[in-house]
Amino acid sequence: MAERTFQCRRNGSCREWIEESAIEWHDEAGTRRPFCKPGMCPNGKRSDTSEELLALQLDARRLRAEVRDAKASAERALAKLETVQDALTTALEIRDIFDQGTIELPADPEREEAAPILMISDIHCGMVVKPSAVNDLNEFNPDIFDDRLDAVFRNALKIIDGQRNTMTIREGVVWLGGDMIEGELHNDAVQNQTLTTTQQIVRCQLALVRGFDYLLAHSDLERIMVPCNVGNHDRTTKKQQSNATENSFAHLMYHNLRRHYREQPRLVWQIADADCLYLDVYGKRIRFFHGDSVRYNGGAAGPLWNVDKHVKNLDQSIPADNTFHGHFHTLSFGRATGNGSLPGCAPYGHRQGYRPERPQQGMRFLHSRLGFVGSFPVFTE
Repeated sequence: MAERTFQCRRNGSCREWIEESAIEWHDEAGTRRPFCKPGMCPNGKRSDTSEELLALQLDARRLRAEVRDAKASAERALAKLETVQDALTTALEIRDIFDQGTIELPADPEREEAAPILMISDIHCGMVVKPSAVNDLNEFNPDIFDDRLDAVFRNALKIIDGQRNTMTIREGVVWLGGDMIEGELHNDAVQNQTLTTTQQIVRCQLALVRGFDYLLAHSDLERIMVPCNVGNHDRTTKKQQSNATENSFAHLMYHNLRRHYREQPRLVWQIADADCLYLDVYGKRIRFFHGDSVRYNGGAAGPLWNVDKHVKNLDQSIPADNTFHGHFHTLSFGRATGNGSLPGCAPYGHRQGYRPERPQQGMRFLHSRLGFVGSFPVFTE
């Protein structure tokens, strides 16, 4: 039987027909093509075609790589096109929003009112703290007292004005909470004082008048309620008595202040005759007392734990929504709100190892609908 012949496809110029035994098959781009074997070219071409074959294989590999890269580029372009189309669809959907609604003004603006409660207690006018007695942690004297109390009223008004962006503020509370003077309670304090008790009361009263005049002149508060409690340093007796208000220099000073402002209707005074004083603010009953009626008894839990126990006992007779107190020179905000002090670190607390607290007073905002919505330290500088 005659052997079959095939046309060589090695190059464009060679199309000779050769027998099957003289050819070899190559796959190119998925197609089998006949090539003449080396040394069997019918046209006498170079028989050693290994270099040509290698070149062709390299070209084929390069072409296949280019095809792969082209496919990958096409896929990336399609993915990017899909992302752009999704973004365009989202943009068109946003553009088509036509009923977004409106934000209405409060129906009752009075429901958004709030009242600041500024605590002024434990200011200890006449107290002297020598830097050497507290390892240079602090200094306090009558001149520093004036500067710090003036700063409290200035900074309190800054806080009030800052809160007007979110709340309507028409009235406020300034609590005078006792220990307004250093007095003669401790012998070591008396030995360091430069002012007598009478002079302390006069100087403290003048400083408070400056503060109230500042609020009246620079704030637009329509009414300022002034609840007043006495403290243990204000008393005229050596030991604590149940009739403390009847034997208190601060009680006398409060009445003098009320008389001084008798023609000022914006100030509403409420001077306590008992240890506790109650004030209604936006339907909330607020209790005020100095805090010296709380038995400390020491302990790792600190004095505020005993304040909470005392408040629970007081709630048995007259429940209150919050209680404001001083005495412990520790600023704290909670169901029982404690005030700081104007002197700051003093020899007694330093000797006992109490954590020194910076001179400061406190302020809280009571919202007419939401309750307490802000608590701030009022610094003295």
